[in-house]
Amino acid sequence: MAKQILENFINKKIRKGDVYIPATLLLLLKNDGQATKEQIAKLIYIFENKHSLEKYELIVESFVSVMLTEYSLIKRDGDLFILNQWPLDQKDVEKLIRMCFEVSNGFFRNLGNQKKAA
Repeated sequence: MAKQILENFINKKIRKGDVYIPATLLLLLKNDGQATKEQIAKLIYIFENKHSLEKYELIVESFVSVMLTEYSLIKRDGDLFILNQWPLDQKDVEKLIRMCFEVSNGFFRNLGNQKKAA
């Protein structure tokens, strides 16, 4: 059921080529279902690098957090984002990660081999 909720969201709510939402979901999936606002902003900053890190933190707070909360995908504990659908089976995590890569048009390809965020 949890996997299906995320699959439906990725397939129906994320626009092709979007970066911010798939980046957040990727980090949450690769980081045991949780990440801080700063970790998410840094990831987007590293890959997109069009704005300052502070601007990405604002985007994460005002857009990403709002959208993922609106669809009941995360809960917040201060600056910590926690995936509501966690824990997931490793096979499901891998499938969802591939879906995020696809929807972002491969924008985060080289993230696939990285380990959990520190």
